[in-house]
Amino acid sequence: MELLRHTQDAFGQRMLVGVNWDILWLPVAAAAVVIVLHLVVRALRRAD
Repeated sequence: MELLRHTQDAFGQRMLVGVNWDILWLPVAAAAVVIVLHLVVRALRRAD
């Protein structure tokens, strides 16, 4: 699986075409974990 897609332009130089969207769930899941952890820590600190 390629993370970045490349092609060659008219001059033969490598050019970035796009990003593979198959792993979009990874940053979304990481953000959800950070949000839930933050809420848990806030709840535990408020209980003290």
